[in-house]
Amino acid sequence: MHRWIDHLCFLLLLSLTALGPAGLIPSARAQVPDGTEDGAGAADTEETAGDAIEEQDVEETDEEDDVAAEEDADDAEPRLRAPTLEPIDLGDAGDAAGDGGWAEDGEEAGDAEPSGDAGHAEHADDAGHDAAMLDEGGPPSSDPTEPDWTSPQTVFTMHGYLRMRAELQDTFFLGRDGLPFSIFQPIDRGALPAGGCRGAATVTPDATNACSGGSDRLRFVNMRMRLAPTLALSDDVKVHMMIDVFDNMVLGSTPDSQVYLPPGAPGNFTNDTAGGQQWYRPLRTPGVPLDSFTATSNPPQAYRNSLQDSIYVRRAWAEVTNRGLGQLRFGRMGSQWGLGVLANSGDGIDSDFSSDVDRVMAMTRLAGFYLVLIRDFAGEGYIIRDPADVTALPFDATQKDDIRQWVLAVAHREDPETQRTMLQRGDWVLNGGVYFVMRKQFLSTAGITDPFATQSSASGGLVRRGTQAYIPDLWGQFLWGDLRLEAEAVYIAGQIKNVDNTTFSLGNYKVRQFGFAFEGEYRLLDDHLGLSFYGGYASGDADVDGLSARAGLLAQQTDNRTISAFNFHPNYRIDLILWRSIMGRISGAYYFRPGISYDIIRNSFGQLLGGRVDVVYSRASSEVQTYGSDPNLGVEIDASLYYRSEDGPGPTDGFYAQLQYGLLFPMAGLGYPSYSVDPRATQNPAIAGGNPSLNKAQTLRLILGVQY
Repeated sequence: MHRWIDHLCFLLLLSLTALGPAGLIPSARAQVPDGTEDGAGAADTEETAGDAIEEQDVEETDEEDDVAAEEDADDAEPRLRAPTLEPIDLGDAGDAAGDGGWAEDGEEAGDAEPSGDAGHAEHADDAGHDAAMLDEGGPPSSDPTEPDWTSPQTVFTMHGYLRMRAELQDTFFLGRDGLPFSIFQPIDRGALPAGGCRGAATVTPDATNACSGGSDRLRFVNMRMRLAPTLALSDDVKVHMMIDVFDNMVLGSTPDSQVYLPPGAPGNFTNDTAGGQQWYRPLRTPGVPLDSFTATSNPPQAYRNSLQDSIYVRRAWAEVTNRGLGQLRFGRMGSQWGLGVLANSGDGIDSDFSSDVDRVMAMTRLAGFYLVLIRDFAGEGYIIRDPADVTALPFDATQKDDIRQWVLAVAHREDPETQRTMLQRGDWVLNGGVYFVMRKQFLSTAGITDPFATQSSASGGLVRRGTQAYIPDLWGQFLWGDLRLEAEAVYIAGQIKNVDNTTFSLGNYKVRQFGFAFEGEYRLLDDHLGLSFYGGYASGDADVDGLSARAGLLAQQTDNRTISAFNFHPNYRIDLILWRSIMGRISGAYYFRPGISYDIIRNSFGQLLGGRVDVVYSRASSEVQTYGSDPNLGVEIDASLYYRSEDGPGPTDGFYAQLQYGLLFPMAGLGYPSYSVDPRATQNPAIAGGNPSLNKAQTLRLILGVQY
């Protein structure tokens, strides 16, 4: 039955493609910038009122820029420009067809090309002329006797940003051990370095010279350069890309004294302690006899001095529009819906995570609603490529391990100009829609650890997974004057037959998860003062130990067999410390976040200067899931100062700076249970045992960026 559904949906996509491109509905509001924006309220709403389900960068007309200038000026965090989509007018197409066929824009249907021999002859001449034009305007020929080519009249635009972030993380491990807290412990804590950590240097380190206390702080600076080019053949045919250069590269991480060597690499200038059995770093590199005198920084190269390359191609997709039918998009692109709880494109200047999907998407508009059909290639499983053949093309080893995903979306959103007019005359605006995902996987090849396995060796790694998931996501937005109320609710229902990657043990796990996010904002004093209240809920799981997905799969501790802990998208952020950094994402808890912001400078050209303060209280949905068997997790106070210049053609273009400070007061839910003994007592005699109070965590962040 599922196979026939796949075939029918695939034929529907092909039909839409044959009739004319169709795709993209307007996406919901872009992700709130990490709880640090200037109230974002009506400002964020107006900025994203015309966003598509997936936020993409496209060229806007001058008239659209004038309208967007006043709307985008309210946003504290610059974002990549969202795509625009003119309302699809099916009336003209119908009239033209009724009068004898389709007509060009501005052309009467009666002027259409007549049929008959004369028409055929003229079309034949046109075909020859078109072929000649293609020869002149195509790519250069590999045949040296062919004439050179001429550049077509296309338009190339470039948007994006460059950002640098300095971060100080003070006691993010809260003074305790275990995941996820131990990730933030400096490695010098309790270390026994050669020469000692304090006092007189000794040849053989001993306990008196150990770094038993060590430091509590981590300090580092990272950067990213994002390029988002668009190549427009016309207003209706465009190709987009998103490329990250030095993606979150820690400054100073690739000096010329650092290099990785593969197993068996010659070690004539190193002390090869690894014995050629694993990747290793040599003790010396040519030209740098001592790491203290490194002279330059080399570009990051995967498995040479870094785990990733300098250039990271994130997206590439095409967008083809037929103004009478709709739009078609295909390629790897970003995915955004609603507030970003489930699908989040992560286009903000302070974003780190994004939903990037391999997708074919068709959209049309009917009776004021956007209708979208999507086929996602969520995972093709094991890919075969002969490592001995450098010209070999990779291919999918089997369809049985594919993760199949279909998405159907229906949404209503007023176009930006109409919405602005309605709000100015005192009317209210209601936008919203439903985003329904169906995902399934029969077999899994996740247990195959050899990346170069052949068909015969890979076949032995198949294991039954038996996963099905049905995910409805409801989003709604209410606008009235300077008030914005917006909410998103997600429910995940499904089943998993087996969670093991190598063996099959019939588990028959049920998936029942629920997540909800609410944002309310109101602006006063000519939009200078902003009052906000955010709240959210992620269902917990009483049969799971821990709240963070950093610890891996949260296995069931009993025979309940119901996986119910919901995880927000990691780019949906409400704070600076607890959920953003320590836990990695909101999971198994609910929160309340009142906030206030005030903009000292705020104009229609995009200039912005102001500050914001938020208080976040977090509490676990299931008490027994917490580390300390207590529902109270913590109270966090976050404050920020932000500035944006008015340089550049767009209202968010120019220099951007933000200084953030966060202070977390951890509560009993993050500590050790009252009945346990603090494991630190065995290492530090000063701790007598029991459950001592946790340490407060602080952070100081500085963001410097240029949006273009």
